Amino acid sequence: MRLFSLLRASGAAPAKTDAEITNITDRPDRVRKGTLFVCIHGDRTDGALQWARAVERGAAALVSETPLPFENTVVTPNARKAYSALCAAFYGRPDQKLRLIGITGTNGKTTTAHYIRYLLERAGHKCALIGTLGADTGAGETPTGYTTPEPDAFFAALAAAAENKNDYCVCEVSSQALAQYRVDGARFRLGVFTNIGSDHLDYHKTTERLVEAKRRLCALSDAMLLNADDAYCDAFAEAAGTKKTALYTCRAVLADYAAKNLRPEGYYTDYILFNGKALSRVRVNAPGAFSVYNSLAAAAACMMEGVPLETLAPWIAELPQVPGRMQRIDKNGVTFIVDFAHTPDALSAALTALRPCAKGRLITVFGCGGDRDKTKRPVMGRIAAALSDEVIVTSDNPRGEDPLSIIAEIRGTLPKKYAVFTEPDREAAIRLAYKKAAPGDTVLVAGKGHENTQISGGKALPFSDAAVIEAL
Repeated sequence: MRLFSLLRASGAAPAKTDAEITNITDRPDRVRKGTLFVCIHGDRTDGALQWARAVERGAAALVSETPLPFENTVVTPNARKAYSALCAAFYGRPDQKLRLIGITGTNGKTTTAHYIRYLLERAGHKCALIGTLGADTGAGETPTGYTTPEPDAFFAALAAAAENKNDYCVCEVSSQALAQYRVDGARFRLGVFTNIGSDHLDYHKTTERLVEAKRRLCALSDAMLLNADDAYCDAFAEAAGTKKTALYTCRAVLADYAAKNLRPEGYYTDYILFNGKALSRVRVNAPGAFSVYNSLAAAAACMMEGVPLETLAPWIAELPQVPGRMQRIDKNGVTFIVDFAHTPDALSAALTALRPCAKGRLITVFGCGGDRDKTKRPVMGRIAAALSDEVIVTSDNPRGEDPLSIIAEIRGTLPKKYAVFTEPDREAAIRLAYKKAAPGDTVLVAGKGHENTQISGGKALPFSDAAVIEAL
């Protein structure tokens, strides 16, 4: 693609000389001949300091927030926004060839995204997905390393989804991605808001900044579906303005889509799904109110896309297990639940949901990530101890921190009355839980979910909670 055409298509300022652009990146190590290099000022590095290296490797042009001593430098007030728009243009605006559904919120994004894809595909639509578990564009799942990939990978995945003749693409959109304008070059047909909880405050610093980041999805979407039961629903409705907005609820009196008469039955939950005109009793094969919210949001999104209630209602009972999201594995009478719960809200919700399901005791295995928000560690320790019969505190991606120090912070000042044990080796901790469990007991292994590595000391070592359990 020619540089002048790319800049015009993205709305960027003009360059001095035209050039053939073969690649676009913000990573100097990915620059090759014909690359458009975007100088991003990040928390740890400044791309403007790497411009000379990029030129040496063959960069044809630079995009920067400050003037640089290179003839083909395009100056922009916001390099991150420019990067997203340039990637969208470079890949031929694939968002215009797909119907995009974006999902933001602290908890429930992955499950809701997979549920939406399943229901849309049952309705006859080919649907791609980009999220925490990777990008599935119709040719198998590819890891991306992020819930929402960087702009080059995000728009490349959308282009692949369009090339593979998908009708839809469901995208998990994280607060960091929105704060960094990663998806600004895309237009979403529908945005979905799940909830706000205390996560990523190590990045956003305050809940207000977290909410402000997530609200940006409203500006990028033609319509919004909002959780009426969340305390921040009004903030999202305000951001949505006059565009089409629908509400879903399990508690509110007035909403467009509602789940009523929730009836837990073991690891399943029955409820009545109401769309304002008709109702149908449905069953979701997962416990807890959050499972109802996830399935309700997915069903509501599909109804907004024209799938009738009477058509999709029977399919809710067939929604598949999502890896690492309340994933159930039975072993010799002991029920293991592998879940990504790594925040206080998520851990509390998971344990509250599992308590009525457990025929015997409820044992929890969990840890907290290193180099992340430290304030949640003692909070999660108190939650696990109060809602479990026994707790085994272990490691969860300690990264650059000492695992024993993290565990000590989790245990904090817990009273001795709680049965809390320490085993820093996560595999040994899971095996210890199995050894302690009797038939009928439930073991929640929380925090890592779908992850297949354990990050410690700068190394990512192969590890999977589910694989350890399957090998018991």
